[in-house]
Amino acid sequence: MRKVRVAVVGCGNVSEKYLPHLQQSPAVELVAVCDPLYERAQRHARTYSIEHAFQDIDQLLVEVDFELLVNLTPMPLHAPFNRKALEAGRNVWCEKPIAADLKEAQALLALAQQHGVGLWGAPSGPISPVFQSMEQVLSSGAIGNVYVAHGIFGWSGPSWPGSAWFYQKGGGSLFDLGVYSLTMLTGLLGPAQSVVAMAGIAVRERVIAGETIAVEADDNVALILDHGNTAYSVTQTGFVYGTQRNDWTIQLIGTEGAMTMAGYAWDPGEVRVYQGDHMSNTGRWETVQQEPQEYVWQGGATYIAECLAKEVQPRLSGAHAVHVLEVMLAALQSAQTGQRVQITSTFPWPLPALEQ
Repeated sequence: MRKVRVAVVGCGNVSEKYLPHLQQSPAVELVAVCDPLYERAQRHARTYSIEHAFQDIDQLLVEVDFELLVNLTPMPLHAPFNRKALEAGRNVWCEKPIAADLKEAQALLALAQQHGVGLWGAPSGPISPVFQSMEQVLSSGAIGNVYVAHGIFGWSGPSWPGSAWFYQKGGGSLFDLGVYSLTMLTGLLGPAQSVVAMAGIAVRERVIAGETIAVEADDNVALILDHGNTAYSVTQTGFVYGTQRNDWTIQLIGTEGAMTMAGYAWDPGEVRVYQGDHMSNTGRWETVQQEPQEYVWQGGATYIAECLAKEVQPRLSGAHAVHVLEVMLAALQSAQTGQRVQITSTFPWPLPALEQ
């Protein structure tokens, strides 16, 4: 397998998960790191034996030959840094979301196509064994036709130094957490056709590293997606969950049974399937996928690098990421207006097979 030369921009907390995972892949050669805080980039370069460290992404793109940029910067920098890399003819893997604005995200997809490179974005849930198990159950017809689904992820919210942007405009719990459920549910049930939602700010002030800040973005959201054919999914998310049981966080209910996923989409647990008549209590639950598994949430960039090395089509796509972005933006619009909002984008579905 050939090695793909990879550069990482953004050396915050998330990079400390991505870099070791990238480094262990036989398909990856880490050649550069970049961060506005140059000392952080230098520290990562020393820690991971990476040759180049930069403070400026423009300098990185001019001075280093590489194939894949991994964008781990804060959300407001995703779109401008993705654009710079695509214009320079680099493939891009971006942490969620690809952009905060739909037109910008669609322009980035068009730019990638124009330059003959790829654009992909987190979350990477559809490459997990758990997602594949759920796909297989649905395609087998074991639980009949699915018209009802639920996803719920939430926690008390970030409070570490530098996390204030989660609560500013362009941030929020929907972009941070709801994106996981929406990626899973659209990946399983197909693209959304419309959305209706409620969203608001429950906790008006937050304390970040000892400093009190005003909250500008949603911290409690509930939305309903119409996937067509009278199939509806409900997603709830927020930064107002003091505790949450995770015996199931994704649930699909069919005409002949049900299926649940435990854990979270970024750290999925077992998949259980119920078949039989629940009204007469004659059915039973069966575990069809168990932990442990090799999937980790930070593995999406490594997966893309390996697909590039093998010259195979990834099952993840920029179109899916942009579709989920449109759903989230439309949900916030629906919450403001009280109206159902139509979704115009789509993505190739069912997802392509996972290359083994």
